Amino acid sequence: MLLLLSIDNNHASLLRLLQLADSALPIGSIAHSFGLETLVAEGTLAVHQLEQFLADYMQETGRLEVVFCRQGYQLARVRDESAFVTCWPALNDRLSAFKIARESRAASATLGRRFLQLVCGLTASPRLATALQVAKARKTDVHYCIAFGLASSILDIDETLAVLAYLQQALTGLVSACQRLLPLGQTQASAIVWRLKPVLLDVAEASVAAQQWEEECAVFTPLPDIASTRHPNLPTRLFIS
Repeated sequence: MLLLLSIDNNHASLLRLLQLADSALPIGSIAHSFGLETLVAEGTLAVHQLEQFLADYMQETGRLEVVFCRQGYQLARVRDESAFVTCWPALNDRLSAFKIARESRAASATLGRRFLQLVCGLTASPRLATALQVAKARKTDVHYCIAFGLASSILDIDETLAVLAYLQQALTGLVSACQRLLPLGQTQASAIVWRLKPVLLDVAEASVAAQQWEEECAVFTPLPDIASTRHPNLPTRLFIS
């Protein structure tokens, strides 16, 4: 009996993390390509370029987002409620400023809001409820990566595991979008995700150091940003972003 209790206590958080990072989580992530649809439609991105493109994307956008994921995680541990109410919208507003393409910014905010609403329905957490209420009252975006970090912290999920899970689901989401846009088979898609595991580990490690130099935090993704801006002008679209 003691062994069973130990297993429950030690692994319940892992089971929660697996569910929250599952691509089947009903928050609508399958509807977003974050500019990839435009890149494919314009002939800028092909299958033979995909792996290197995704590696670069994760090292830029992925690194930025997990820096904010970590900050959301740490913000959940702030005991002063008034400090949380002040810092929560400010943190989301700061990430909004980095996301210059409207469609990608709106996609991140939509997924974040839906994610937070879903988790609020799964677990009774006053802090998560406050986060939703404050964002609604101040009409502030709730970005997916920050909401993921906040929820992971409240659910007692290890910070590093939460960051790696966020990166994994972000990568698999992009690859899944490419499978609908490009002649990319399941085996090849799985191989790309598998080979990029070291990149995800490097990005997670780099995000620790990036937090220490917050004023120098930056991202340079001209192709996805321009593609996201052009996305509304495509004659036909499979994705919202």
